[in-house]
Amino acid sequence: MIAVIGENVIDIFSEADGRFVAKTGGSPLNLAIACALQQVPVSYLSPLSSDAFGDAFRQLLQSHGVSADFPQASKAPSSLAFVRIDAGGQPSYSLYRQGIADRDYTAEQLIAALPADCRILHTGSLALEPQDAGKLIPVLQAAKQRGIRLSVDINVRLQFVSDVDAYRAVIEQVLTLADYIKASDEDLAALYPALSLQSAVGKIRAQAPEALLALTCGAEGASLYLGSQVISQPVIQPTVFIDTVGAGDTFFANLLVQLLQLHPTNQALTDLDLALCQNALKRACLAASLNIAKTGCQPPDKATLDQALAVC
Repeated sequence: MIAVIGENVIDIFSEADGRFVAKTGGSPLNLAIACALQQVPVSYLSPLSSDAFGDAFRQLLQSHGVSADFPQASKAPSSLAFVRIDAGGQPSYSLYRQGIADRDYTAEQLIAALPADCRILHTGSLALEPQDAGKLIPVLQAAKQRGIRLSVDINVRLQFVSDVDAYRAVIEQVLTLADYIKASDEDLAALYPALSLQSAVGKIRAQAPEALLALTCGAEGASLYLGSQVISQPVIQPTVFIDTVGAGDTFFANLLVQLLQLHPTNQALTDLDLALCQNALKRACLAASLNIAKTGCQPPDKATLDQALAVC
């Protein structure tokens, strides 16, 4: 079982004819669905609104077999994001995040909602807002005390947090708890603008020396840092390039699904089979490539990914 804490956001896309189209989104929610499409049990723990958008999220999660385990609907509205896709297929966002449903929780509520059979708890992205750290970090600590492994996608969004310095401090505090970390080269450039990429990687690894770090670098592919080992995978070119919305979420979801199988609870990360880790990284990169070939976040299901991997 993988459990997920983090934002659910309605993405508003502007069409060429001036219309606006609303789509369900949010990095952690995307990851939850991508994991479920690989036939893994998934629990989404953050609150959903009682508004119409909240109903859409519930229907989406239910349709993919993801359980929504927060005890009640929030009376706060769903979060909104206006999305613009540039000529290179890269999205930019204008976010509305104050007084919204997925932040309407207490630490006690989320701790109580943690599934008994949870093996990985995932969080990150906008859940790392410093105003919410006082209630999020106790949940992560409680999960660790139960022997649950912690997954963190830092997914840096400096323009949408209340205090940039406090945000960096929260990320660094959370990383000390993490077992699996995902970051992109863009994340690290934003988080540590004065450092080179490798220096920033070194800083992350110093904060979480026993964790696995998955680093994505766009067209340069991805790498896994594990103990003294580095495993790399060149980018797998999509059949057609549409946009990168949800590509990172799809990548990390598929990597976590593989780690759920490869990393027993009683095994150290440094004892993982490197050949199997290489295969897991390739599978995750291929899943991201399949997502890029579609509009928005549309992760592949297990059968589609298995078939694509067989000929890759």
